[in-house]
Amino acid sequence: MSCRRSWKAKEEKRSYPVLGFDTSFAELSPLGDSIANLIYSLALSRVLGRVVGKKVSNSILAEAVVKAGLREYAGTRVDKHRLGDFAESLLAQAFLQEALTLEECVFLLEDKLRSAGNEELREASVAAFAALLVRAREVVWEEG
Repeated sequence: MSCRRSWKAKEEKRSYPVLGFDTSFAELSPLGDSIANLIYSLALSRVLGRVVGKKVSNSILAEAVVKAGLREYAGTRVDKHRLGDFAESLLAQAFLQEALTLEECVFLLEDKLRSAGNEELREASVAAFAALLVRAREVVWEEG
């Protein structure tokens, strides 16, 4: 199934055994939002050496979608909120398919955030989520 088909077929339901019911890709966004916030908070806590609870903004996720080269898959005439929803849905799908683990996501974000050095946290966060979205795409969607 290609990326384009998955996102644009918003009404097409798919079974996720861990959920116990069918849902569409677009409907995964709320779950993906929680996943994104959890992995971001864990990665930042490791990088900063103290516990933090941080939410990922839609603008960071939207920029990450563009940086990851996934913009074309999110549809036309979409704003940063819809781009953020797309990123969240992709992350949720990767988790539900058991294609990415919590540990793998946190490690990838942590690695990118640490290697950013003096870069602003916002830019480092965009780069980290872009790398994570590329990885999620690789493990979830086959090239068609």
